Amino acid sequence: MWLVLCDPADRPALWAYEGLRERGLEPLELVSPQTLLGSTRSAHRVGRLGAGFEITLPDGRVLASRDVDGVLNRVAAAPFGYLPFTTHADAEYAAQELRALLLSLLSCLAPVAVNPPCGYGLCGAWRPAAEWAALAIRAGLPVPPARISSSPDVEPGAGTGGRGDVLVLGEHVFGSPVAEDEEAYVRLARLAGTDLLGIDLRREDGRPALFAGASPLPDLRPGGEAFLDHLLKHLTGLSPGAP
Repeated sequence: MWLVLCDPADRPALWAYEGLRERGLEPLELVSPQTLLGSTRSAHRVGRLGAGFEITLPDGRVLASRDVDGVLNRVAAAPFGYLPFTTHADAEYAAQELRALLLSLLSCLAPVAVNPPCGYGLCGAWRPAAEWAALAIRAGLPVPPARISSSPDVEPGAGTGGRGDVLVLGEHVFGSPVAEDEEAYVRLARLAGTDLLGIDLRREDGRPALFAGASPLPDLRPGGEAFLDHLLKHLTGLSPGAP
């Protein structure tokens, strides 16, 4: 089976899910992190030969990591707001425990996931603006001067992204038309260690677009139908048994 893992309010992920269904990807399951952590029965095993899990979801579906051939991972955070806490310390402790559990479950799917989890994010690394700017420079993208400040009220130049003016998936670039070298966008995704990366651009007075931020959780819709077509190919090629 294939999975789209996302928050129920993640509209870009829901758009991608419907687009993959329309393209005949079956069986395709839509699963939220709330559903994963709210399972009625779960077995999670970690050993010398690897790790895996088998979870009975609240609606009765059984999800086993060994049966998953490809995953679009859009899990940004572990949900814990629905749990009652009496102190802030209890809330912090529970949040860390839930995040660790979710990270471990997602790591079982990492070999077949678009944007597997890492220590800096559940769907790829979240980086400060200065680090994104440094990576963009290494990739060969034009970056505006950045002002770094310890004040939380001062924007530190390139942001964390989210719009996804340009989408990189593997070796392919989608989204807003660009006249610049598209290879630079692909190089940035490689440097970030991210299969799917959204890159924000800043355009002024007809000048070449400037790097304005990046995110492992971008809006997918600017990629349009061409992005969905390639996402289908990418997901179906992730299984270890795929040709």
